[in-house]
Amino acid sequence: MGKEKKKQKKGGACGRNDSESAGLCHCGKEGVVFLPYSCKHLCQAHFIRMFDKRFRKTVRTMEMLKKGDNVAIALSGGKDSTVLLHSLAELKKDLPIELFAITIDEGIKGYRPKTMVAAKRECKRLGIKLHIYSFKKLCGKTLDELVRDSTGDLPCSQCGVLRRYALNKAAKELGATKLAIGHNLDDIAQTVIMNIMKNEPSRLARLNEPMAKRGSKSASFVPRIRPLMLTPEKEIAIYAMMKGIAIERIECPYAYTAFRQHTRRMLNETEDRYPGTKFKIVNSFLEMEDALRAKYSKGAKISECERCGEPCSKDICQFCKIVRG
Repeated sequence: MGKEKKKQKKGGACGRNDSESAGLCHCGKEGVVFLPYSCKHLCQAHFIRMFDKRFRKTVRTMEMLKKGDNVAIALSGGKDSTVLLHSLAELKKDLPIELFAITIDEGIKGYRPKTMVAAKRECKRLGIKLHIYSFKKLCGKTLDELVRDSTGDLPCSQCGVLRRYALNKAAKELGATKLAIGHNLDDIAQTVIMNIMKNEPSRLARLNEPMAKRGSKSASFVPRIRPLMLTPEKEIAIYAMMKGIAIERIECPYAYTAFRQHTRRMLNETEDRYPGTKFKIVNSFLEMEDALRAKYSKGAKISECERCGEPCSKDICQFCKIVRG
């Protein structure tokens, strides 16, 4: 412990050479980004190169996409989904896939209209078709109205169920073979910790996909992919700035109610003190994933909701319980 503390006080910690300690990129140029988890300074060109390389490696090593895929991108207009949109558009130049975007309008006054402007602008810029689905059309109420009429459910709980339902339904109707979500490293690490804290290992086991055999009724689930799941949230914001990708910096007014906000603060504090913690949490989950799925997939079945016909694990899906009572 004493040696470790002593090392942290020195300028050349983490095995950095003199140029890295002085804030220089390995190419000799001045570093504009410092990565604490790897103790490296990177110039703008090498940061962008590293970011793009990691994005493609994640897609390749996790076998997220293949030639001919018709990919629906869940586009909110925020930094994560907008960078995902641009990165997949670049990937499309080398991998023959089709892209289109889906934006879900929850009906949150003062929030969603602003991000939808950004979503429309970036899709037009890249020549990608955008489809908009709304809670109002889907269930007869906006999220604001659902929250107003709610008997106690937290807004984020309701929104999460409805958004997942709407995205899957839209992706299916539009013929998508994959649904790309903008979840980043921070999001995945938070989800892992939240499921552990809530003692929900079975939910953690199906984080990446529903637990059911291929070819069964679960085929009504469009497979989700998360190409940014190994990319820290801060680096996505930096990348957007460097690439001139305009993003809407606005937070959902209901976010403060979520348990995730507490988990976010806790993980950020830990990451500041022990760089690399978020990577370790996500990598630990990936190591355990097969074992978790093997245990909790036994007896797990996915059928169809008696009311709407969408996939669910019980007779009535959560969407119908919220919307139809």
